[in-house]
Amino acid sequence: MKKRILGAACLVMAALIVCSLAACSGKLNGTYRSSGLVPQTFTFSGDKVTMSAFGINASGTYRIQGDRIYITYTLFGQEYTWDQPFARSGKTIFIGGTPFEKQ
Repeated sequence: MKKRILGAACLVMAALIVCSLAACSGKLNGTYRSSGLVPQTFTFSGDKVTMSAFGINASGTYRIQGDRIYITYTLFGQEYTWDQPFARSGKTIFIGGTPFEKQ
């Protein structure tokens, strides 16, 4: 019985370590720019983000959970949370399927 409890405790500890390591790798730093018809940029620092498109800037916070990015920002006095598919490959991130290259 004690071996089972000890084994379960070790399994829980290992899961917590893996989750904390995954959370650490979920942070971005720097400016990422799209190369599409309408240039867009995201500038990340810690858990903060500034987005720019169509000459409008919005600042807020972000978090990455699995393959999704959640960005909460205020624009014209209204708070929004934007939930999009997220992936990264080398110096490129993909938000909602759009590639953004690190500058």
